[in-house]
Amino acid sequence: MKKIVIACAVLLAGVLSSCGDTNYCYEVTETINIAGISTTVTEYLWATSNEIDAAIAELEQEIVEEYGLSKDALKVTYKKTNKSEADCDLME
Repeated sequence: MKKIVIACAVLLAGVLSSCGDTNYCYEVTETINIAGISTTVTEYLWATSNEIDAAIAELEQEIVEEYGLSKDALKVTYKKTNKSEADCDLME
């Protein structure tokens, strides 16, 4: 019985962790605020939520290292849309 419970727990953990591996179309909004001037760019990406999170972390690092800005100067938000992959690619 104990082995069945452990197997079910491992299976459930695998299912829940794979939820971030499903591709969707995401609307990504990037806002950079420098000296009171704000610029916003919106783009659509076909990716997993894990890929979006990694891309945001990479973008923040790039802003800090290459441009010498603080992470506070950049605000990135994203939300899942109902667009298909083809529609999402057309939005780029």
